[in-house]
Amino acid sequence: MKNKTLKKYVIKYTLEFIVIVLGISVSFWVNQVAVEKNENKERVKILTQLKTEIEDIKKYTNDRMKYWQDDIDLYAMFLSSEFQINAIKEITSSKSRVEYNLIYYRDFEPPMNRYISIINTGSFKFIKSEGVKEALTRLHTINFSNINTSVQYEKLLKEHLIEIITKNHPELFVASNDSQISIEEYSKLLKIAIDKNPVLKSNLIIQQKYFETKKSLLMLYKYTLEELDYELNKTLEYY
Repeated sequence: MKNKTLKKYVIKYTLEFIVIVLGISVSFWVNQVAVEKNENKERVKILTQLKTEIEDIKKYTNDRMKYWQDDIDLYAMFLSSEFQINAIKEITSSKSRVEYNLIYYRDFEPPMNRYISIINTGSFKFIKSEGVKEALTRLHTINFSNINTSVQYEKLLKEHLIEIITKNHPELFVASNDSQISIEEYSKLLKIAIDKNPVLKSNLIIQQKYFETKKSLLMLYKYTLEELDYELNKTLEYY
């Protein structure tokens, strides 16, 4: 009788224990499913935001590539032994554009607000794709840094170029502000100054080399951008 009673209680409490364990396990599983669902929702949101930003960056880099190529072409025309004003006017009809090319540098500030926000808020942890993470890091650190380093060197060269022109060819600045002087006349003045001043010409040659380097770095940036776009599309298809 004693054994039967003991056995009865053993079975009873064993069943209760199993029910409790199953209840905890099911509750834990349901909670994990909910957490994973929320994380996936946040992950898709972040990936979609990055995808949108990529499209904005593409537009920005395409514009930059056009301007930088025009800068290279203008320098090539003024450094060439054959001066063709019509070729210059195909790029611009404004002498201020020519002057801008001489004394101002073009910065590189692609839209990165979403990426910066993801880094600052710690949301980067939701990105599981190694391909996306690697391309993102390469784009916004290595590629971005390389271009900006080139831009900073260009800025220093521009400052030196302004000193050379101010000291040796102030008439160029005067002519650029004179509304009576046409782009043809201004371009001829600039061409004469370049041909007569080897210091000015050598600085422009160096500047042109930096333009070419900057363009090559931008092409690498765009290549990484396309790679990131591919990885994002592939990852989003999974969800």
